[in-house]
Amino acid sequence: MAQLQLDKLKFDHIGLVVKDIDKAVDFYGKAFGLKFDEIAQHQLPPDVITRGKPTPYTMRVTFAPMGPFRLEMVQILEGESLHTEFLKKKGEGVHHLAYEVADLDKEVANAQSQGLEMICYLKMFDIMAFAYFDNLKTNGVLIELVQENVREKLMAKLAGK
Repeated sequence: MAQLQLDKLKFDHIGLVVKDIDKAVDFYGKAFGLKFDEIAQHQLPPDVITRGKPTPYTMRVTFAPMGPFRLEMVQILEGESLHTEFLKKKGEGVHHLAYEVADLDKEVANAQSQGLEMICYLKMFDIMAFAYFDNLKTNGVLIELVQENVREKLMAKLAGK
């Protein structure tokens, strides 16, 4: 089986879970000079599957460039997710490392062949958008794989292309 080679994938972002995104953005902006995108609110559909069950949730999220990668801030407003589990167990902090991939289905299969367990994913219109893998083998930090150009692919599918 092929190996999931993180050093060959494009590192995209570090994800932080926060209780109050406005306060976190203000702090990181002032302390480190980071320039965050506008904070967006998203309602994720029941298509998000966590540990085999639909887990819709509403989140606020923003990104700031940090050299060759980005810093992501996530605040969950309602619903249960991997993020709320993390907050309850560990408090605020580094939640995941995310890699952008050209073929998410292929890389998910590669990761699973290495014994990594996919614990959360979003697949809409037969397009897998993201997948998280259990952190038991990654020292407590989740690994997220994100399909490159996923927004464009989903919009094209919605437009019937």
